[in-house]
Amino acid sequence: MVERAIDRRSTEWSRQTDSARPEVGQGRFILLFVAACVTACDLLFKLIEPTESGLYHKRTYFELVLILAISTTVVYVVPFARTRMAAVGAGLMVGGGFGNALSIVVFPLGVPNPITIDQGSWTIAFNLADLAVVAGFVLTTIGVSSLAVTRRHELREPIEH
Repeated sequence: MVERAIDRRSTEWSRQTDSARPEVGQGRFILLFVAACVTACDLLFKLIEPTESGLYHKRTYFELVLILAISTTVVYVVPFARTRMAAVGAGLMVGGGFGNALSIVVFPLGVPNPITIDQGSWTIAFNLADLAVVAGFVLTTIGVSSLAVTRRHELREPIEH
């Protein structure tokens, strides 16, 4: 009897939250919109802010293909989670990936890293795309993890087509 009450409540709760969750197409739109904004900001910042000599990351065309393959997979897969946080996080990751991928093609010296942290004898150099990838990974992980926790009762159910 207790199981039925819990199941009934969770089913009602699922129906309420399903209406608040974005559809796959809407999630993909959110992801691509965020990605386009991040890519544009990253490239603009790299063009405006000068990068010191020696703070470029030389990348190969194999790495370009790998970045594009991973980004394309993320664009296809993540919207199926139907969570806005995961879509925004994935958009940050994809935007950062596209920003660095385009930098491989646009900048002959390599990917510029105009943001630096100097501490005595060492320097850490990075760009907005790197920050977006890290922030996006954290947001996507939190979004998918919270979805798994809130809908854990569905994880054991068989998949229906």
